[in-house]
Amino acid sequence: MNENYKNVRQAVREEIWHNAKLIESLKHFIENDAAFYPGYGNLGDGLIALGTLDLFEDLGWSPKCIEGRSKETFSGYNYIVMGGGGGWVKGLWETYLEQTITFLQNGGQLLILPTSFFGFGSEFVPYADQVTIFCREQQSYEELLRQGMPEDRIFVCSDMAFYTKEKHFSDLEIEGEYPVLQIFRLDEEGGRKTPPRTSVDLPLLFNDVQWTSIEQCVKPLRAVAGLISQFECVETDRLHMAVLAALLGRTVRLEPSSYFKIKAIFEYTLHRFPTVSFEERGSDYTLAEQGSRAEARLLRDTVKRLNLDRQAEWEQRASVLRQNDALLLRLEKLQKKLSETSAEKDLEIKKWEDLVDRERKRRRDLTDHVTHLERDEACKRREFDEVRQELERIKSSRLHRLNERYYSIFRLPVFGFVLRVVRKIIVK
Repeated sequence: MNENYKNVRQAVREEIWHNAKLIESLKHFIENDAAFYPGYGNLGDGLIALGTLDLFEDLGWSPKCIEGRSKETFSGYNYIVMGGGGGWVKGLWETYLEQTITFLQNGGQLLILPTSFFGFGSEFVPYADQVTIFCREQQSYEELLRQGMPEDRIFVCSDMAFYTKEKHFSDLEIEGEYPVLQIFRLDEEGGRKTPPRTSVDLPLLFNDVQWTSIEQCVKPLRAVAGLISQFECVETDRLHMAVLAALLGRTVRLEPSSYFKIKAIFEYTLHRFPTVSFEERGSDYTLAEQGSRAEARLLRDTVKRLNLDRQAEWEQRASVLRQNDALLLRLEKLQKKLSETSAEKDLEIKKWEDLVDRERKRRRDLTDHVTHLERDEACKRREFDEVRQELERIKSSRLHRLNERYYSIFRLPVFGFVLRVVRKIIVK
């Protein structure tokens, strides 16, 4: 096995890590409490997500992941890092357009990691100051320039799948026992009208998945990588099966899909792997058939979005109903508490009224007692006055004056002694 692929793999990882604008932009969003929106898709998108999450791990960032794809998915967020991939191809993949434009209209700041763009770009121009976009190859960069995006808002960086750490698959880098594994697309992006009978479209085993964690990505990727490692060569028009096979050191023969991305990424990054080659091949589809496939795809996407919007609406209604139920329950509890409080208040009022009544009675009794005392005092005062008047009459009588003179003589030293002796004789 040619070991040079390991040096190329490491060199590409270091180039991504030293992409100053990419790291600077990520750090700015991290500082502003950004959330991460991982892409939906098949196992190839899982490989992109794995490399992205590996980079976040090296940056020490464990972001909150936003899940869902309705129009209001980004509501409530100010800064969002959007996972890269191929979801911006006019007439084929328009997965994130509506929710993204709604987010930008609400003033959000968006960082789009390395992605391919075809037919899109003008939609971002009115919000250019809010958007930082990384393209994963040169052709997408030039497409965005043609669409009117300013140069200082768009940059180029290799696909994040190339940042996947060696530890995830190093034990699977073995000599293949079988000659060729064919992996050709069966969806609208495929270039072959009828893939070979021996072809297996492995990524579709895990399709329409939102890849949110390293663990979620690694398990199915290892299963497919284990199968790929059994073969010496992989023939494919699946970009990320080619990337995975290149990271494992397989010989890869690439064919184009229905638009430019495979050739563009081969020319930007994959051509550096010594075991990877690209062969031009015309599409088996006529222009009319290609148009019909694109229309069918758009119709299915439209129906899917409508179903998602309807589901989101029902979920919102259910949420409102649950909130109403919670509010009614809370109201019942408050009414019960109010009733209990009212009963307690009535009891307190009754106690207070009883206390007031007792106080009033006590005051009446006290008043009556005071009145009675006042009457007694008045009566005694009258009796005292009568006694005093009687005493005054006695004091003013002739007999009293005579008595006073008698006792004044009685107290004289000599004459009084004689009178006391005479008195004793008389008394005897």
